[in-house]
Amino acid sequence: MIGTESCGARPPRVFRSRAWPGGSWHGAAVPASIVGTTSVTCPACGQSRDNQIVQSINTATNPAAKQRLLDGELNVLVCDCGRRTQLAANVLFHDPDADYFCQVCPGGEAAMDQAAQAFRGSGAEGTQRIVPSLNALVEKVKLLDAGLEDWAIEMAKVLLLASTPEQDLDRVLLFDDVDHEAGVLHWMLFDPSGSSARSVASPLAAYGKLASRTHGRPGIHELRIDRAWGLEAVRRMITGAN
Repeated sequence: MIGTESCGARPPRVFRSRAWPGGSWHGAAVPASIVGTTSVTCPACGQSRDNQIVQSINTATNPAAKQRLLDGELNVLVCDCGRRTQLAANVLFHDPDADYFCQVCPGGEAAMDQAAQAFRGSGAEGTQRIVPSLNALVEKVKLLDAGLEDWAIEMAKVLLLASTPEQDLDRVLLFDDVDHEAGVLHWMLFDPSGSSARSVASPLAAYGKLASRTHGRPGIHELRIDRAWGLEAVRRMITGAN
């Protein structure tokens, strides 16, 4: 993960009440790719420069933007001083083939609440998620491509962290990839400072048992499927088993 800084200028809003840029679907409009330019300041040397900001990714019309996201090259300020900084901006990710939407909301709780309200008023259907950062979006996209349920993955994270000697449920643990042939999930477990990570693995079968619990699936209006959601879901599962 690279450092994140807020953009020096307020980016334009991605969501509009029942009016998305682009063509229409399910009574709303398909979000086309939205790209703008804003002035940002390097946090290392203080130099200001214009930088491109991508605020909407439609994988059907702009698959290259998705690849830049996965490569860690999307919305990154590369300064002449050598510092690379990930810029905080609202980004709407839409995979029309999977009927999947995910909104990045870097402005804290207020921004997350605003995005949830926008989803409810947009007329959009399909899977809808909101996340606080591009790093979180990258993990969601990896899970989507791997055909894994993010809610079961969040539960698996809690159980995996609880099984470590530290039992630190606040540690950053990110899905990396899945090896179906070997039956293994690969993760990146960060140290408490978040500065370094090591690879860990867990049985794919353990995830499969969680994903088979259809009654444990999130409701249609549960858009924030994260560590807090996973903790509560595991608590409910354990309580129900006792």
